[in-house]
Amino acid sequence: MHLPRGEGEAADVYVGSPLAIIGLWVLALRERFNANLGEPLPWVWRANLRPDDAENGEPLPEAPRNLVIESAYNVEKAHRNYRPAIYVGRGRATATKIAVDNRAGNFIPTGFKAHYGHVTMPIIFDCESENSAESTTIAETAWGFVLATRDIFRSSFGLHDIVEPALEETTPGALDKNTWTTQVAFNVVYEQRWGTRPIAPVLREIAAQLEAGTSDGGTTLQQLAARDISHP
Repeated sequence: MHLPRGEGEAADVYVGSPLAIIGLWVLALRERFNANLGEPLPWVWRANLRPDDAENGEPLPEAPRNLVIESAYNVEKAHRNYRPAIYVGRGRATATKIAVDNRAGNFIPTGFKAHYGHVTMPIIFDCESENSAESTTIAETAWGFVLATRDIFRSSFGLHDIVEPALEETTPGALDKNTWTTQVAFNVVYEQRWGTRPIAPVLREIAAQLEAGTSDGGTTLQQLAARDISHP
């Protein structure tokens, strides 16, 4: 994808992709759990947080606990093994046809066709902690944040819809029985656009380039035809 990127944006995550939507909620949760003297919380996300500084489940005296907020696809073990934490992931994304052939329009001279459709994708927060009460409370805070701000996020970021979130029950961790997990899940519906053009003109362009010779002075079709292929 050759799309413009802002400073610090990943080159392989295109605008409007599922990973970009996940990144939106990672940033939103970090802002919600940021240090705010006007609305202090028992947990705080810090930009300079080092997950290897273990707290052993105990916060500092009169200070909030450090909270890791990351994409569920972060491969760094230091982040994956830290508690408490919120990991943002997704479920199965499905596209919906809202017009015949998802057609939005076409440009007759070139045969280019524009298409669009709606994508429905579940967003999942895994709120993890060493004890069930803290896991539940962190999830309740995140759940209330989504419920209260979903209309603002929908209009601000051009999303089609954000369905009311569900707060799931707290369960022991699947891999670590000393960890408790509470999920917050909701569907995000957003618009996806793409374009196509006939393959025949593309093939003709390739053939024309080969006949004219490659840009780096490579062999042309005429030169290939003139060669005695039995004597390389």
